[in-house]
Amino acid sequence: MATASRFGRLWGRGHETFSPTLRRVLSVKGASATTYLQGLVTSDLEQDPSPPVPPELDGPPPADDPVVEFNPILRSTCFLDGKGRILTDAFLWKNAEDHYLVDVPADSAGALLQHLNQYKLRRTKVDIADVSEQVSSHVIYGTLNAGGAPPGYVTGLDPRHPNMGMRVLSMEHPPTHFPELVVGGFPSVPGTYDLLRKFSGIAEGAELSGKTALEANQEWLGSVSFHKGCYLGQELTARTQHTGIIRKRVMPVILVDTKQEVPRPWVMAHQIQEGRDELYAELKEQPPLPNLSSPSVGALLTMMTMGSFGHEEEDKQEDEVVALQKESTAFVEEIQDAASPGVKMIDTSDDKTIGQIMSKPAPGTSLVLAQMRLDRVGFGGTPWKRTNKIRLGDTEKEYRYLPYTPLWWPSVDSRTGKAREEDIESEE
Repeated sequence: MATASRFGRLWGRGHETFSPTLRRVLSVKGASATTYLQGLVTSDLEQDPSPPVPPELDGPPPADDPVVEFNPILRSTCFLDGKGRILTDAFLWKNAEDHYLVDVPADSAGALLQHLNQYKLRRTKVDIADVSEQVSSHVIYGTLNAGGAPPGYVTGLDPRHPNMGMRVLSMEHPPTHFPELVVGGFPSVPGTYDLLRKFSGIAEGAELSGKTALEANQEWLGSVSFHKGCYLGQELTARTQHTGIIRKRVMPVILVDTKQEVPRPWVMAHQIQEGRDELYAELKEQPPLPNLSSPSVGALLTMMTMGSFGHEEEDKQEDEVVALQKESTAFVEEIQDAASPGVKMIDTSDDKTIGQIMSKPAPGTSLVLAQMRLDRVGFGGTPWKRTNKIRLGDTEKEYRYLPYTPLWWPSVDSRTGKAREEDIESEE
């Protein structure tokens, strides 16, 4: 079992309540509920969900390092269309043997409800309903203790990665009851989840629409079983895993001005990809991109806003720092307008599309989620360079892009775009 230190530093303490405009809860109840959903989701409902596998520590964990426990009634999953493309992701709560609650992003809830009713046959003994007015969804940050839920609540650590928080469903209380219950130790921090999931490289809901499960990293988030029986859309997912090559994946990308100083992690990535960094010369597999936790990303973005990377910048005068902050704010506002979902990222060196933006920028930042060609970010093909320049769609202005891999990514085989065999074996 994994211990807490292996998952990295937690985000700060706080809580968030999702209104029905952000997340909705659907109910699937009846004698055929498990069989019905088993044929529609990518995860295996006949097996307990597999917890996330953190990277190995360089040394032994601390003696008092607590074990991280996941609630088996909560799992992440995906619903696919008949062509094997993602309709939406979701959290699936097993409330009883014949009752499941589906916690889904609001922007894809309507499509999912229609999808569920479409595949409900006359002989299927289930009732499907939107219960968002009776059941509310919440999250708590900064703790790995998901046990001891009070009456009327069910809790479980996020099954994709525990640093994403503890998920909570309120089953018997109005949404206003939960904040009153936790505000003393976990203050209200609305908007944090959208920031945190994008820092963590996790796309959700409508952002995933039309993508394949493996392009969206769902197998690394515990949402896909390659051992279960048939389900809708399985053929494309299974064929890609066993015989195909994944050429594009969803990843977080920071967009910066071409005048912006490139932070040290990407300077090192540039040197590694050119084979010039002696620090990694003896490693068999050199990491092609920075591998970052969400708190590390937050700290880097703060330093970039301040124009400081911990060396001579400390001597800047106060008025210069203020000017840099104003310039950074103006740039973020510019990116908020320019980097909209669906916009293509075009490398100015050869006018080729290297990626496509999937999400709005994380609030207050120039960080987006994008579907990137792996051969253009260092996983085989053209090395990523810190001197890169791109255009966004039809705009003429040039930017730089700083991609990174989230902490939960395994080591990637550049030949296949999948996890290396040794990583897969360690998970099984």
